[in-house]
Amino acid sequence: MAGSGQRKTTLRITALGNSYTKLLTSYAISNLSTGVLIVALPLLATSITRHPLSISGLTAAAGLPWLLVGPLSGAIADRVNRRRAMALAEFGRAAIVGLGALFVLGGGKSLLVLYLVMILIGIGETLFDPIGLAMVPTLVKPSGMDTANSLLYGTQTLGQRFAGPALGGWLFGLAVWAPLGIDALTFLMSGLVVLMLPRTPSHTESEWTVAGLSADIMEGVRWVWGDRPLRAFLLGTATIHFSTAAGTSVLVLVAQDRFRLSGTGFGLILGGLAGGYFIGYLVAPSVVSRFPRAKLCVASVLGAGCGFLLVAVSGVALLAGLGLAVVGFLAAQLEIVSITYRQMGVPDRVRGRVMAGFLFVGHGSIPIGAVFGGTVATLTDVSYSYVAAAVAIAAIAPFLWRALKDADLDAGSAGTRSEGRGPA
Repeated sequence: MAGSGQRKTTLRITALGNSYTKLLTSYAISNLSTGVLIVALPLLATSITRHPLSISGLTAAAGLPWLLVGPLSGAIADRVNRRRAMALAEFGRAAIVGLGALFVLGGGKSLLVLYLVMILIGIGETLFDPIGLAMVPTLVKPSGMDTANSLLYGTQTLGQRFAGPALGGWLFGLAVWAPLGIDALTFLMSGLVVLMLPRTPSHTESEWTVAGLSADIMEGVRWVWGDRPLRAFLLGTATIHFSTAAGTSVLVLVAQDRFRLSGTGFGLILGGLAGGYFIGYLVAPSVVSRFPRAKLCVASVLGAGCGFLLVAVSGVALLAGLGLAVVGFLAAQLEIVSITYRQMGVPDRVRGRVMAGFLFVGHGSIPIGAVFGGTVATLTDVSYSYVAAAVAIAAIAPFLWRALKDADLDAGSAGTRSEGRGPA
C-alpha cells in the first residue's frame, strides 16, 4: 500500500511537468534547511543563556522580516527576473549560514549573531516564498494548480515542522556547528536547482525610487482591496493565523497543567496541528474537486472552530491533539482554494505583491494572536483561549459566504479572470 501511494504521488508530480518538478525540489531543499535552523539556533542560544526572553527572541526575529520588508519584497518580486531573484536569495542565505558555521566552529558565542542570522535568513524567505508561489501559474496548467499548490505546501510543512527540526537536532548532537554548515550546502543546492528553471521576464514599469516602490506596493493593495473574494481570503488568512497562535501560545500550559504531560507529550500534541496540515495538503486536490469551493471554505472555518472547542473541553490529551489536527486539516483546504484563486485571478505583473501581501498579513497576525491568547488565559483560564479562538474563526463564516458564493473559484476556469481587470 505504501509503495502504491508513493507511485501515485510520483505520477502526480511528473504530470505537472519538468519545470514544476525543479521548483518543488528547490522548495523541498529550502524548507528542509529552514526547519534545521528552527531547532539549531535556539539550541545554540541555550549554550549562551538560559533567559527565556532572550531565547524566545529568536522566534520574534524569525517573523520580523515579514513585518518590516514583506510588502517591499513583493514589489521587488514583480520588478526583477524571478528565477534570478530566487537563486540570489538562496545563495545569500547559504553565505549567511556558512559564515555563522565558521563563527561557531571558531568558538564564537553571541546572541546578537544568532539574531542577525535569523533575521537575514528571514529576509531571504520574504523573496523566495512569494516569488515561488507567483511562478506556479507560469509552469503548470490551470487544471493542475490545486495539485501543484498542495505539493508545495505539503513539502513546506514536512520540511519546516518534521524532517528539518529532526535533522537539525541530530546534527547539533554531532557537532554544534554542523546544522549551519550543512545548511550552507543545502541552500546552495536549492539556488542551483532554481537556476535550472525557465527564464522569466521582469515587469519593471517605474523607477527604482522610494516613490516608485511605494506606488507599486499601493497597486498591490488596490488589487486586493478591489476584489471581494481576495478581501475575504485575506480575512480568512489573518483569522486562521490569529486563532491558531492564540491557541498554541498557551498549549504548553494545557499539556502540563491539565494533562500532566512531559516535553515529549507536549510535542506530540503540537505535532497534531502540523500533521493535520500535512495530511490536509496532500488530500486537498481530491477534496476541493468534490465540493463547491465556497461551501468548502465556509465549512472549513466552522469545522476548525469545532476543533478548537474540542481542545477547550477535552480531558484527554489524545482528543486535544485530534482537535488541533482537525484545525490543521481544514485550514489546509481553505489555503489551497485561496492560493489557487490568487494565482489564477491576479495578473502576473502584480502577482508577487499580492502573494507577499498575504504572507505579510498571515505572519503579522501570529504575534497579535499569541498576545491575545495569553491575555485571555491570564484574565480567565487557558481553556477560554481556545473558546475565543473558536469564536473568532467561526465568526468570519457569514462574511466568507457572502463574498464567495457567487465568485468563480474553480481553478480550471480561473485563467481568464484577470483579463481586462484593473485595480479598483
